[in-house]
Amino acid sequence: MPARIANIILLVEDLRQETFLRRYLQRLGHGNRTMRVVKPSVGRGSGEQFVRGKYASEVRSPRAQLHLTKACLIAMIDVDAGSVKDHRQQFESALEVAGHAPRTAKEPILNLTPKWSIETWILCLNFEHVSEAASYRQDPRISPDSIKLAATRLYAWTRPNASLSDDCTDSLRSSHAEFRRIPGDD
Repeated sequence: MPARIANIILLVEDLRQETFLRRYLQRLGHGNRTMRVVKPSVGRGSGEQFVRGKYASEVRSPRAQLHLTKACLIAMIDVDAGSVKDHRQQFESALEVAGHAPRTAKEPILNLTPKWSIETWILCLNFEHVSEAASYRQDPRISPDSIKLAATRLYAWTRPNASLSDDCTDSLRSSHAEFRRIPGDD
């Protein structure tokens, strides 16, 4: 059983990102009551812009709670265009603009950046052949069951000493270390 986390904040663009992260956290043994979801209202503009805009203010919560209890922020933006590296830098830039200290290696703040969309990771984790140059947002293979299976496989891939599949996408491979930031995930 993981160490108790009083507050896990999921800062996401949409329902599929939320569902994927909830399933993964449940697999780690965390309950829904410890999770608070921050996401844009449906049809209210860019989800990516929403997440970037809220990021700096949401970083304050885990930082403020660390001396009292364990807290965690998981922020996810889809990398539709551009590079994963550039989108990760946008998280850091948001902290700098807000006057916050940069994220440290030990902080329980995850910056997740699936290339094109979370659907790419879901299909990859279901052993489907995917290309990070294509969008799979409307792919009919995405379902509640495929999301659950993807979260279970991600759990296996993020265990200590686990090795990633050779056909793992670059953006998922580069996010592997981010998942290890979750407190109590030993």
